[in-house]
Amino acid sequence: MLKISREGSECRVELFQVNRLNTLFSDLVKEQLQELVEEPGISVIFNLEGISFIDSSGFDVLKTITEYARQHESEFKLCNITDEVKELMVLLELEGELAFCTCVFAEEKILQFLD
Repeated sequence: MLKISREGSECRVELFQVNRLNTLFSDLVKEQLQELVEEPGISVIFNLEGISFIDSSGFDVLKTITEYARQHESEFKLCNITDEVKELMVLLELEGELAFCTCVFAEEKILQFLD
């Protein structure tokens, strides 16, 4: 489900072979992201490139992980957000609740795939 690569204290994460973050697998994604952000000082960047839709359970995951990361003194940021997802974030007034960054990923070594 998640493709994870790590370099030092930075983890890059993206959804693998899906273009939606919805109820079907949001609990699994939440569980896997929580494990990553539990490490104090880690920076987790969630690449949303190619994700065309996020439903309310998916947005709940993003908000929950953002807060969970703060509690564990780590960072959780979103990058490469599609226009469709940006529009949903604006409609739901989530821009102030989530952290964003601009990133371009170089060729990466894949640490693991989690299903």
